[in-house]
Amino acid sequence: MYRQLRKAFEDGKNEPGAADFYYGECEMRRHDRTGTPKTERRLLWAYWLLSGYGLRASRALGWLAAAMLTTILLLMAFGLPASSPKQEATGTVPAGGGKVTFVIDKQDRRTP
Repeated sequence: MYRQLRKAFEDGKNEPGAADFYYGECEMRRHDRTGTPKTERRLLWAYWLLSGYGLRASRALGWLAAAMLTTILLLMAFGLPASSPKQEATGTVPAGGGKVTFVIDKQDRRTP
């Protein structure tokens, strides 16, 4: 029924009213234990929790802020390495038969 009402509002160019029925339709599907498979109900529950079925921008922005804050806290706690690991190239010299190891390190160019 919610789907039919939403479609009627969309056809009548009443998008705000249709959005209310879309929210109701998703809520009914999320709470329906007989007609909706369990995996779909779980997916709808996650969709509702994260963004309010795409209609609640504040929820999505809140999760974005939480993800950004978590990233900042992890970078503050563990940080980035102070220097990158040096590359090494190892080989043998045919004439002497000895083993040679080169450390490849590019110096930073500082321009005044």
